[in-house]
Amino acid sequence: MDSKDIHVIVIGAGITGLLTCQALKKAGIKYSIFEKEQSLNVRSNEWTMAIHWSLPLLKEIVPADVFAKMDAIACNPVLGIHSGLYPIIKGETGELIMGVPYENGLRVPRSKMRAVAATGIEVQYGKLLTDLAFNESGDGVVATFSDGTLVPATMIIGADGPKSRVREFAMGSAEEAAVTRFSIFHTNMTVCYGDAEKALFVRKQYPTSYLALSEQSFHAFQSISSMPDGPDHPETWKFHMAMAWLGEVDNSLDYKARLALIKERAAGLGEPAHSAFMWLPDDTEVHKADISYWISQPWDNRRGRMTLVGDAAHPMPPYRGQGLNHCINDVWHLSKGLTEMLSGASGEPAAATADAQKLTLAEVVTRYEAEMVPRGAEEVRCSVENGYMLHDWKKIQQSPVFNRGFKPMDGHGGAAAAAGPVKPNAAPNGVVEENPLSEHAQVQLRRDAELAAAAETATASA
Repeated sequence: MDSKDIHVIVIGAGITGLLTCQALKKAGIKYSIFEKEQSLNVRSNEWTMAIHWSLPLLKEIVPADVFAKMDAIACNPVLGIHSGLYPIIKGETGELIMGVPYENGLRVPRSKMRAVAATGIEVQYGKLLTDLAFNESGDGVVATFSDGTLVPATMIIGADGPKSRVREFAMGSAEEAAVTRFSIFHTNMTVCYGDAEKALFVRKQYPTSYLALSEQSFHAFQSISSMPDGPDHPETWKFHMAMAWLGEVDNSLDYKARLALIKERAAGLGEPAHSAFMWLPDDTEVHKADISYWISQPWDNRRGRMTLVGDAAHPMPPYRGQGLNHCINDVWHLSKGLTEMLSGASGEPAAATADAQKLTLAEVVTRYEAEMVPRGAEEVRCSVENGYMLHDWKKIQQSPVFNRGFKPMDGHGGAAAAAGPVKPNAAPNGVVEENPLSEHAQVQLRRDAELAAAAETATASA
Protein backbone atom coordinates (compact mmCIF):
# COMPACT_ATOMS: atom_id res chain seq x y z
CA MET A 1 0.00 0.00 0.00
CA ASP A 2 1.32 3.43 -0.95
CA SER A 3 0.73 6.63 1.02
CA LYS A 4 -1.17 8.14 -1.91
CA ASP A 5 -3.71 5.30 -1.60
CA ILE A 6 -4.60 6.16 1.99
CA HIS A 7 -7.00 8.84 3.20
CA VAL A 8 -7.59 9.10 6.95
CA ILE A 9 -10.54 10.88 8.56
CA VAL A 10 -9.82 12.29 12.01
CA ILE A 11 -12.80 13.25 14.16
CA GLY A 12 -12.07 15.87 16.80
CA ALA A 13 -9.68 18.83 16.63
CA GLY A 14 -8.57 18.77 20.23
CA ILE A 15 -4.90 18.36 21.02
CA THR A 16 -4.90 14.62 20.30
CA GLY A 17 -6.67 14.95 16.96
CA LEU A 18 -4.35 17.73 15.85
CA LEU A 19 -1.26 15.77 16.90
CA THR A 20 -2.61 12.79 14.96
CA CYS A 21 -2.76 14.98 11.86
CA GLN A 22 0.76 16.26 12.50
CA ALA A 23 1.99 12.66 12.54
CA LEU A 24 0.03 11.75 9.40
CA LYS A 25 1.27 14.84 7.60
CA LYS A 26 4.85 14.05 8.59
CA ALA A 27 4.40 10.53 7.15
CA GLY A 28 2.97 11.89 3.88
CA ILE A 29 -0.48 10.41 4.54
CA LYS A 30 -3.55 12.32 3.32
CA TYR A 31 -5.96 13.27 6.08
CA SER A 32 -9.12 15.29 6.72
CA ILE A 33 -9.94 16.51 10.22
CA PHE A 34 -13.43 17.49 11.34
CA GLU A 35 -14.53 19.32 14.49
CA LYS A 36 -18.09 19.87 15.71
CA GLU A 37 -17.23 23.22 17.35
CA GLN A 38 -17.30 26.35 15.22
CA SER A 39 -13.72 27.48 15.88
CA LEU A 40 -10.45 26.73 17.67
CA ASN A 41 -10.46 27.27 21.44
CA VAL A 42 -14.14 28.15 21.52
CA ARG A 43 -14.36 27.27 25.24
CA SER A 44 -13.83 30.05 27.77
CA ASN A 45 -12.49 27.70 30.43
CA GLU A 46 -8.70 27.33 30.52
CA TRP A 47 -6.58 24.77 32.35
CA THR A 48 -3.02 23.49 32.33
CA MET A 49 -1.58 20.05 31.60
CA ALA A 50 1.66 18.23 32.33
CA ILE A 51 3.84 16.58 29.69
CA HIS A 52 6.66 14.47 31.09
CA TRP A 53 7.50 10.87 30.09
CA SER A 54 5.88 11.27 26.66
CA LEU A 55 7.95 14.30 25.62
CA PRO A 56 10.47 12.25 23.55
CA LEU A 57 7.52 10.68 21.70
CA LEU A 58 6.03 14.11 21.01
CA LYS A 59 9.33 15.13 19.46
CA GLU A 60 9.07 12.22 17.02
CA ILE A 61 5.43 12.92 16.15
CA VAL A 62 5.62 16.58 15.15
CA PRO A 63 7.88 18.50 12.77
CA ALA A 64 10.99 20.05 14.30
CA ASP A 65 9.67 23.61 13.88
CA VAL A 66 6.52 22.72 15.83
CA PHE A 67 8.40 21.02 18.67
CA ALA A 68 10.72 24.03 18.88
CA LYS A 69 7.74 26.08 20.12
CA MET A 70 7.26 24.00 23.26
CA ASP A 71 9.64 26.02 25.46
CA ALA A 72 7.86 29.24 24.53
CA ILE A 73 4.38 27.99 25.44
CA ALA A 74 5.40 26.54 28.81
CA CYS A 75 3.41 27.87 31.77
CA ASN A 76 6.76 28.83 33.22
CA PRO A 77 8.63 30.13 30.16
CA VAL A 78 11.64 31.02 32.29
CA LEU A 79 12.27 27.30 32.81
CA GLY A 80 10.66 25.83 29.68
CA ILE A 81 11.43 22.12 29.37
CA HIS A 82 13.23 21.10 32.55
CA SER A 83 13.70 18.40 35.19
CA GLY A 84 12.72 18.80 38.80
CA LEU A 85 10.36 17.83 41.61
CA TYR A 86 6.61 18.44 41.57
CA PRO A 87 5.65 19.63 45.08
CA ILE A 88 2.83 17.97 46.98
CA ILE A 89 2.27 19.95 50.17
CA LYS A 90 0.14 19.72 53.29
CA GLY A 91 -2.68 22.19 52.86
CA GLU A 92 -2.94 23.33 56.47
CA THR A 93 0.76 24.12 56.92
CA GLY A 94 2.27 24.47 53.44
CA GLU A 95 5.03 22.03 54.39
CA LEU A 96 6.32 19.71 51.68
CA ILE A 97 4.97 16.17 51.91
CA MET A 98 6.96 14.95 48.93
CA GLY A 99 8.42 16.06 45.63
CA VAL A 100 7.45 13.87 42.69
CA PRO A 101 10.43 13.66 40.32
CA TYR A 102 10.09 14.32 36.61
CA GLU A 103 12.71 14.48 33.90
CA ASN A 104 12.54 16.80 30.89
CA GLY A 105 8.95 17.85 31.37
CA LEU A 106 6.82 20.97 31.33
CA ARG A 107 3.33 22.23 32.07
CA VAL A 108 1.39 23.90 29.27
CA PRO A 109 -1.89 25.84 28.99
CA ARG A 110 -4.48 23.89 27.02
CA SER A 111 -5.20 26.75 24.60
CA LYS A 112 -1.54 27.33 23.72
CA MET A 113 -0.81 23.63 23.33
CA ARG A 114 -3.81 23.27 21.05
CA ALA A 115 -2.73 26.27 18.97
CA VAL A 116 0.78 24.84 18.53
CA ALA A 117 -0.63 21.42 17.62
CA ALA A 118 -2.82 23.16 15.00
CA THR A 119 0.21 24.64 13.20
CA GLY A 120 -0.22 23.97 9.47
CA ILE A 121 -3.31 21.81 10.01
CA GLU A 122 -6.48 22.73 8.12
CA VAL A 123 -9.52 21.91 10.25
CA GLN A 124 -13.07 21.71 8.93
CA TYR A 125 -15.18 23.22 11.70
CA GLY A 126 -18.90 22.91 12.39
CA LYS A 127 -18.92 19.25 11.34
CA LEU A 128 -20.92 16.93 13.60
CA LEU A 129 -20.53 13.23 12.81
CA THR A 130 -23.88 11.47 12.54
CA ASP A 131 -23.23 8.15 10.82
CA LEU A 132 -20.57 5.74 9.58
CA ALA A 133 -20.90 3.19 6.78
CA PHE A 134 -18.36 0.46 6.04
CA ASN A 135 -18.08 -1.01 2.56
CA GLU A 136 -19.00 -4.68 2.37
CA SER A 137 -15.83 -5.31 0.38
CA GLY A 138 -13.86 -4.66 3.54
CA ASP A 139 -12.18 -1.57 2.15
CA GLY A 140 -13.09 1.97 3.10
CA VAL A 141 -15.48 3.91 5.30
CA VAL A 142 -17.92 6.73 4.59
CA ALA A 143 -18.60 9.37 7.25
CA THR A 144 -21.84 11.35 7.24
CA PHE A 145 -22.11 14.74 8.93
CA SER A 146 -25.14 16.67 10.18
CA ASP A 147 -24.99 19.09 7.24
CA GLY A 148 -25.41 16.18 4.82
CA THR A 149 -21.75 15.98 3.79
CA LEU A 150 -20.49 12.51 2.87
CA VAL A 151 -16.75 11.85 3.13
CA PRO A 152 -15.20 8.57 1.94
CA ALA A 153 -11.84 7.44 3.32
CA THR A 154 -9.61 4.47 4.00
CA MET A 155 -10.06 4.65 7.77
CA ILE A 156 -11.44 6.85 10.53
CA ILE A 157 -9.73 7.76 13.80
CA GLY A 158 -11.84 8.91 16.72
CA ALA A 159 -10.08 11.66 18.69
CA ASP A 160 -13.32 13.22 19.84
CA GLY A 161 -12.85 13.18 23.58
CA PRO A 162 -14.42 11.45 26.58
CA LYS A 163 -17.94 11.36 25.15
CA SER A 164 -16.73 10.13 21.78
CA ARG A 165 -19.26 9.63 19.01
CA VAL A 166 -16.83 7.35 17.18
CA ARG A 167 -16.57 5.17 20.29
CA GLU A 168 -20.33 4.66 20.12
CA PHE A 169 -19.96 3.21 16.61
CA ALA A 170 -16.95 1.14 17.69
CA MET A 171 -18.78 -0.33 20.69
CA GLY A 172 -22.05 -0.80 18.84
CA SER A 173 -24.19 1.41 21.10
CA ALA A 174 -24.18 4.58 23.14
CA GLU A 175 -24.76 2.52 26.28
CA GLU A 176 -21.61 0.42 25.85
CA ALA A 177 -19.59 3.56 25.12
CA ALA A 178 -21.02 5.63 27.98
CA VAL A 179 -18.66 7.12 30.54
CA THR A 180 -18.97 6.60 34.28
CA ARG A 181 -19.26 9.74 36.35
CA PHE A 182 -16.55 10.26 38.96
CA SER A 183 -18.39 11.53 42.03
CA ILE A 184 -16.43 14.69 42.79
CA PHE A 185 -17.03 18.42 42.96
CA HIS A 186 -14.11 19.68 40.86
CA THR A 187 -13.67 23.35 40.05
CA ASN A 188 -11.29 25.16 37.66
CA MET A 189 -10.53 28.87 37.54
CA THR A 190 -8.29 31.20 35.55
CA VAL A 191 -7.21 34.10 37.72
CA CYS A 192 -5.28 37.34 37.28
CA TYR A 193 -4.79 39.12 40.61
CA GLY A 194 -3.95 42.40 38.90
CA ASP A 195 -1.50 43.02 41.71
CA ALA A 196 2.23 42.43 41.33
CA GLU A 197 2.84 41.81 45.04
CA LYS A 198 0.11 39.20 45.29
CA ALA A 199 1.26 37.40 42.13
CA LEU A 200 4.86 37.32 43.33
CA PHE A 201 3.85 36.09 46.77
CA VAL A 202 1.77 33.10 45.62
CA ARG A 203 4.62 31.97 43.32
CA LYS A 204 7.52 32.67 45.68
CA GLN A 205 7.87 29.20 47.15
CA TYR A 206 6.62 27.12 44.22
CA PRO A 207 7.28 28.99 40.94
CA THR A 208 5.45 26.65 38.56
CA SER A 209 2.79 24.68 40.43
CA TYR A 210 1.89 22.71 43.55
CA LEU A 211 -0.79 20.35 44.83
CA ALA A 212 -2.01 21.02 48.37
CA LEU A 213 -3.73 18.12 50.14
CA SER A 214 -5.91 18.93 53.11
CA GLU A 215 -6.59 16.94 56.27
CA GLN A 216 -10.23 17.74 55.46
CA SER A 217 -9.93 15.50 52.38
CA PHE A 218 -9.92 18.01 49.55
CA HIS A 219 -7.20 19.26 47.21
CA ALA A 220 -6.16 22.75 46.15
CA PHE A 221 -4.02 23.23 43.05
CA GLN A 222 -2.22 26.26 41.68
CA SER A 223 -0.12 26.71 38.55
CA ILE A 224 1.17 29.69 36.67
CA SER A 225 -0.73 29.56 33.38
CA SER A 226 0.76 32.38 31.32
CA MET A 227 2.76 35.59 31.51
CA PRO A 228 1.12 37.80 28.85
CA ASP A 229 3.62 40.64 29.26
CA GLY A 230 6.55 38.53 30.35
CA PRO A 231 8.13 37.64 33.69
CA ASP A 232 8.80 41.30 34.53
CA HIS A 233 5.09 42.17 34.72
CA PRO A 234 3.60 39.98 37.46
CA GLU A 235 0.49 42.15 37.65
CA THR A 236 -0.62 40.54 34.35
CA TRP A 237 0.27 36.93 35.19
CA LYS A 238 -2.55 34.41 34.90
CA PHE A 239 -2.94 31.41 37.16
CA HIS A 240 -4.79 28.11 36.80
CA MET A 241 -6.47 27.29 40.11
CA ALA A 242 -8.45 24.19 41.03
CA MET A 243 -10.12 22.79 44.12
CA ALA A 244 -12.01 19.53 44.48
CA TRP A 245 -13.62 17.25 47.03
CA LEU A 246 -15.58 14.01 46.79
CA GLY A 247 -19.36 14.32 46.66
CA GLU A 248 -22.31 15.00 44.43
CA VAL A 249 -22.17 17.93 42.03
CA ASP A 250 -24.80 20.62 42.57
CA ASN A 251 -25.39 21.90 39.04
CA SER A 252 -27.61 24.72 40.29
CA LEU A 253 -24.75 26.66 41.89
CA ASP A 254 -23.58 29.80 40.09
CA TYR A 255 -20.03 31.18 40.02
CA LYS A 256 -20.56 33.22 43.20
CA ALA A 257 -21.90 30.25 45.17
CA ARG A 258 -19.05 28.01 44.04
CA LEU A 259 -16.51 30.68 44.99
CA ALA A 260 -18.05 30.88 48.47
CA LEU A 261 -17.58 27.10 48.92
CA ILE A 262 -13.95 27.40 47.82
CA LYS A 263 -13.14 30.26 50.19
CA GLU A 264 -14.87 28.45 53.04
CA ARG A 265 -12.33 25.64 52.65
CA ALA A 266 -9.39 27.92 51.84
CA ALA A 267 -9.86 29.76 55.14
CA GLY A 268 -8.31 26.80 56.96
CA LEU A 269 -5.30 26.43 54.65
CA GLY A 270 -1.77 27.61 55.31
CA GLU A 271 0.39 29.61 52.93
CA PRO A 272 0.73 29.81 50.01
CA ALA A 273 -2.63 28.19 49.31
CA HIS A 274 -4.51 30.31 51.85
CA SER A 275 -3.75 33.63 50.17
CA ALA A 276 -3.85 32.21 46.65
CA PHE A 277 -7.49 31.20 47.11
CA MET A 278 -8.69 33.85 49.56
CA TRP A 279 -7.45 36.53 47.14
CA LEU A 280 -9.62 35.21 44.32
CA PRO A 281 -11.56 38.21 42.93
CA ASP A 282 -15.32 38.29 43.57
CA ASP A 283 -16.03 38.08 39.84
CA THR A 284 -13.95 34.91 39.35
CA GLU A 285 -15.61 32.46 36.96
CA VAL A 286 -15.56 29.18 38.86
CA HIS A 287 -16.09 26.45 36.29
CA LYS A 288 -17.37 23.01 37.27
CA ALA A 289 -15.44 20.20 35.60
CA ASP A 290 -17.30 17.10 34.44
CA ILE A 291 -14.96 14.34 35.62
CA SER A 292 -15.74 10.94 34.14
CA TYR A 293 -14.00 7.84 32.87
CA TRP A 294 -14.40 4.82 30.61
CA ILE A 295 -12.26 1.73 31.09
CA SER A 296 -10.74 0.82 27.72
CA GLN A 297 -11.94 -2.44 26.25
CA PRO A 298 -11.67 -4.15 22.85
CA TRP A 299 -13.98 -3.00 20.06
CA ASP A 300 -14.69 -3.98 16.47
CA ASN A 301 -12.17 -2.03 14.40
CA ARG A 302 -13.82 -3.14 11.15
CA ARG A 303 -10.66 -4.72 9.75
CA GLY A 304 -8.56 -1.74 10.68
CA ARG A 305 -10.90 0.89 9.31
CA MET A 306 -11.86 2.44 12.66
CA THR A 307 -9.91 3.08 15.85
CA LEU A 308 -9.67 5.47 18.78
CA VAL A 309 -6.94 7.62 20.30
CA GLY A 310 -6.59 9.75 23.42
CA ASP A 311 -9.59 10.55 25.59
CA ALA A 312 -11.86 8.80 23.12
CA ALA A 313 -10.03 5.55 23.96
CA HIS A 314 -9.29 6.02 27.66
CA PRO A 315 -10.90 9.06 29.34
CA MET A 316 -9.59 9.26 32.88
CA PRO A 317 -9.69 11.53 35.94
CA PRO A 318 -6.81 14.04 35.94
CA TYR A 319 -5.38 13.11 39.31
CA ARG A 320 -2.05 11.57 38.27
CA GLY A 321 -1.17 13.84 35.36
CA GLN A 322 -1.30 11.04 32.79
CA GLY A 323 -4.02 11.94 30.29
CA LEU A 324 -2.10 13.96 27.70
CA ASN A 325 0.93 11.69 28.00
CA HIS A 326 -1.10 8.64 27.03
CA CYS A 327 -2.73 10.61 24.20
CA ILE A 328 0.74 11.35 22.81
CA ASN A 329 1.74 7.71 23.30
CA ASP A 330 -1.31 6.57 21.31
CA VAL A 331 -0.49 8.85 18.39
CA TRP A 332 3.13 7.71 18.42
CA HIS A 333 2.24 4.00 18.38
CA LEU A 334 -0.43 4.29 15.69
CA SER A 335 1.56 6.57 13.39
CA LYS A 336 4.63 4.36 13.79
CA GLY A 337 2.61 1.35 12.64
CA LEU A 338 1.16 3.19 9.65
CA THR A 339 4.62 4.42 8.66
CA GLU A 340 6.03 0.90 8.89
CA MET A 341 3.18 -0.38 6.74
CA LEU A 342 4.00 2.15 4.05
CA SER A 343 7.79 2.00 4.14
CA GLY A 344 8.69 -1.35 5.65
CA ALA A 345 10.68 -1.72 8.84
CA SER A 346 13.90 -1.39 6.84
CA GLY A 347 12.98 2.09 5.66
CA GLU A 348 12.67 0.92 2.04
CA PRO A 349 9.44 1.42 0.05
CA ALA A 350 6.85 -1.21 0.95
CA ALA A 351 6.93 -2.73 -2.52
CA ALA A 352 10.62 -3.52 -2.06
CA THR A 353 10.17 -5.94 0.83
CA ALA A 354 8.05 -9.04 0.94
CA ASP A 355 7.52 -8.70 4.70
CA ALA A 356 6.17 -5.18 4.34
CA GLN A 357 3.71 -6.31 1.71
CA LYS A 358 2.21 -8.67 4.26
CA LEU A 359 1.57 -5.88 6.76
CA THR A 360 -2.03 -4.81 6.25
CA LEU A 361 -4.03 -1.94 7.69
CA ALA A 362 -6.00 -4.44 9.75
CA GLU A 363 -2.79 -5.82 11.24
CA VAL A 364 -1.39 -2.38 12.00
CA VAL A 365 -4.53 -1.22 13.80
CA THR A 366 -5.00 -4.51 15.64
CA ARG A 367 -1.39 -4.41 16.83
CA TYR A 368 -1.83 -0.81 17.98
CA GLU A 369 -4.98 -1.66 19.91
CA ALA A 370 -3.38 -4.76 21.46
CA GLU A 371 -0.88 -2.44 23.13
CA MET A 372 -3.12 0.55 23.77
CA VAL A 373 -6.29 -1.04 25.18
CA PRO A 374 -4.71 -2.80 28.19
CA ARG A 375 -2.42 0.17 28.78
CA GLY A 376 -5.38 2.53 28.74
CA ALA A 377 -7.50 0.27 30.93
CA GLU A 378 -4.78 0.02 33.55
CA GLU A 379 -4.14 3.75 33.63
CA VAL A 380 -7.84 4.60 33.86
CA ARG A 381 -8.23 2.25 36.81
CA CYS A 382 -5.09 3.68 38.41
CA SER A 383 -6.26 7.28 37.93
CA VAL A 384 -9.67 6.48 39.42
CA GLU A 385 -7.98 4.84 42.39
CA ASN A 386 -5.60 7.76 42.78
CA GLY A 387 -8.50 10.22 42.59
CA TYR A 388 -10.30 8.54 45.47
CA MET A 389 -7.18 8.19 47.61
CA LEU A 390 -5.91 11.76 47.16
CA HIS A 391 -9.22 12.97 48.56
CA ASP A 392 -8.99 10.78 51.66
CA TRP A 393 -6.35 12.10 54.06
CA LYS A 394 -5.90 8.65 55.63
CA LYS A 395 -5.10 7.10 52.24
CA ILE A 396 -3.00 9.65 50.39
CA GLN A 397 0.41 8.11 51.06
CA GLN A 398 -0.85 4.77 49.75
CA SER A 399 -1.96 6.37 46.48
CA PRO A 400 -0.32 5.59 43.12
CA VAL A 401 1.14 9.09 42.73
CA PHE A 402 2.97 8.67 46.04
CA ASN A 403 4.23 5.20 45.16
CA ARG A 404 4.61 5.42 41.40
CA GLY A 405 5.01 9.12 40.79
CA PHE A 406 4.35 10.19 37.21
CA LYS A 407 5.79 7.04 35.65
CA PRO A 408 3.39 5.18 33.37
CA MET A 409 2.00 1.95 34.78
CA ASP A 410 3.78 -1.11 33.47
CA GLY A 411 1.63 -4.04 34.54
CA HIS A 412 -0.73 -4.00 31.57
CA GLY A 413 0.99 -6.94 29.94
CA GLY A 414 -0.56 -9.15 32.62
CA ALA A 415 -3.94 -9.01 34.27
CA ALA A 416 -5.02 -5.78 32.62
CA ALA A 417 -4.52 -7.35 29.20
CA ALA A 418 -7.89 -8.94 29.73
CA ALA A 419 -9.49 -5.48 29.65
CA GLY A 420 -13.12 -5.79 28.70
CA PRO A 421 -16.68 -5.12 29.82
CA VAL A 422 -16.26 -6.93 33.14
CA LYS A 423 -17.49 -6.03 36.61
CA PRO A 424 -14.97 -4.57 39.09
CA ASN A 425 -14.67 -7.85 40.98
CA ALA A 426 -14.86 -10.35 38.13
CA ALA A 427 -12.27 -11.71 35.76
CA PRO A 428 -13.28 -12.32 32.11
CA ASN A 429 -14.04 -15.97 32.94
CA GLY A 430 -16.43 -14.86 35.68
CA VAL A 431 -14.19 -15.94 38.55
CA VAL A 432 -14.17 -13.45 41.39
CA GLU A 433 -10.72 -11.99 41.96
CA GLU A 434 -9.25 -9.59 44.49
CA ASN A 435 -10.60 -6.08 44.01
CA PRO A 436 -7.75 -3.78 42.86
CA LEU A 437 -9.43 -0.73 44.45
CA SER A 438 -8.86 0.41 48.00
CA GLU A 439 -11.54 -0.05 50.64
CA HIS A 440 -12.31 3.67 50.43
CA ALA A 441 -12.71 3.55 46.67
CA GLN A 442 -14.99 0.52 46.92
CA VAL A 443 -17.17 2.35 49.46
CA GLN A 444 -17.39 5.35 47.14
CA LEU A 445 -18.35 3.18 44.17
CA ARG A 446 -21.03 1.41 46.21
CA ARG A 447 -22.30 4.82 47.34
CA ASP A 448 -22.51 6.00 43.73
CA ALA A 449 -24.47 2.88 42.80
CA GLU A 450 -26.87 3.37 45.72
CA LEU A 451 -27.45 7.01 44.81
CA ALA A 452 -28.08 6.07 41.18
CA ALA A 453 -30.56 3.39 42.23
CA ALA A 454 -32.34 5.83 44.56
CA ALA A 455 -32.59 8.38 41.76
CA GLU A 456 -34.10 5.76 39.43
CA THR A 457 -36.62 4.78 42.12
CA ALA A 458 -37.58 8.41 42.70
CA THR A 459 -38.03 8.96 38.97
CA ALA A 460 -40.17 5.86 38.64
CA SER A 461 -42.35 6.95 41.57
CA ALA A 462 -42.83 10.49 40.28
